[in-house]
Amino acid sequence: MTQKPIIFLLLISFLFVNCKNEISKTDHAKVEESKIESAKTEKSSSKITDENFEAFLKDFSRDSLFQISRVKFPLKVKEIDLESMEEINENKSGFKERTILKSEYTKLDFTYPNDALTRELDRYSQKNILKNNLMTVEIRGIDNGIYSDIYFEKINGKWFLKSWKEQST
Repeated sequence: MTQKPIIFLLLISFLFVNCKNEISKTDHAKVEESKIESAKTEKSSSKITDENFEAFLKDFSRDSLFQISRVKFPLKVKEIDLESMEEINENKSGFKERTILKSEYTKLDFTYPNDALTRELDRYSQKNILKNNLMTVEIRGIDNGIYSDIYFEKINGKWFLKSWKEQST
């Protein structure tokens, strides 16, 4: 009769040791899984930090919700002041600054069509110029008066529309 409690105690001890070992293995697996997940998150955040401008511009032109999220509002833009065109030579810059609120903003499209340089009307070229964290998209018409500079800024690894200067006549 005294052997039954001893065997029972040994059985309980054996189960306890084995369960503890299994828990330890499970915890170890969870820690490894957490490390892998952390590495994936770090890798994806580094992708954000190195956001490619061309890929960004493609998404920006295609997705209006994405576009709104990547505009720095209120948006300050400069446009030719057609009313003061005659006064430009009289110490005026010829530009007026306008502020665009989020509620007034309309979607922009920077998709550069294949026929932009060869079409009969509204021919233009589009060039991206990077300087530090600023990207200027230059749109230049060919014999038609189109002349625009759109300014983007990279903030925390993400591109944002900052402003533009419209000089088209």
